[in-house]
Amino acid sequence: MASTRLDWAALVEVLRNCQKVVLTSHVRPDCDALGSELGMLGILEAIGKDVRIVNAQATPPTLAWIDPDRRIESLQTGVKKADLADRDLFLIVDTSAWAQLGAMADVAKEMRAKVLVIDHHVSEDDLSDRWFKDTTAEATARIISEVALRLKVPLTERIATPLYAGLSTDTGGFRFPSTSAETFRVAGRLVDAGASPPAVYRELFEQDSLARIHLVGRTLAGAKPAHDGKVIYSTVRQSDIKEVNALPSDTEDLVNLTLAVKGTEVAVILIEQPDSRVKVSFRSRGKVDCNLLAAAFNGGGHKAAAGAILPGPFDEALSKVTAAVDSAWAAS
Repeated sequence: MASTRLDWAALVEVLRNCQKVVLTSHVRPDCDALGSELGMLGILEAIGKDVRIVNAQATPPTLAWIDPDRRIESLQTGVKKADLADRDLFLIVDTSAWAQLGAMADVAKEMRAKVLVIDHHVSEDDLSDRWFKDTTAEATARIISEVALRLKVPLTERIATPLYAGLSTDTGGFRFPSTSAETFRVAGRLVDAGASPPAVYRELFEQDSLARIHLVGRTLAGAKPAHDGKVIYSTVRQSDIKEVNALPSDTEDLVNLTLAVKGTEVAVILIEQPDSRVKVSFRSRGKVDCNLLAAAFNGGGHKAAAGAILPGPFDEALSKVTAAVDSAWAAS
């Protein structure tokens, strides 16, 4: 159910009173996660705060452009838990789930009294007692842009570009149903501040490696329709990634490609991970609730887009997911 829990006066008070902040987000970070972190970094530094961004995993090479100053650190590249002991605020953006934090979950548990969450996803765990959440927002970047207004921080290109990237990608290039007139007003303010739509588009969609193109072709060639073409399943095995010399990050956004097929109402992709677990992404045009589907596998997200991680083996995970989707479709 869509809801809003944004006590702006309380949030402004917390942000003004803190001194040393660590920002983090979910594993396999996307543009909304990274853009929200970088936007918040710029906002907080503008009001004199000492800020670090530390994620569980390193930024995917395909998204390194979003962080030209290389401000994003990770546990994967050498940051230790003890390095964050001096932080008086642990700010989690763009996720409300323990599992999504990866190794940063252990840090959050040790600093639980200092944790604050800013997010737009429907599902949530008990990460914090302090939630600033709007599930009607199309992207966490949208909420962060409002933080700048509430703190009276002028938007700069350094703040605006990553926020625009997050807003753009989480709305599917402003084509998803979550896009509203206000989405474009927010985007306009970010462009006025220096974000360049052509430059962001070029970085997002015109930098594919040949290996990624080959992986796309292989994935689409193996896509299988169900329910008279209303549902499409696609899969990516580790052998597919290795045989075309692709990177794990090359699997991002593949699920949305099958939505281009006329008549598709639900798209599902299963991606085998190096540890044999299976990442599942669900997309829906509205007849099926993706968040409920993902919740059945301890995942979550939104009604139109959600995901989960299943244990292997792959064929068993595929069977379970297919059964769940078939059941949800029959009930829709």
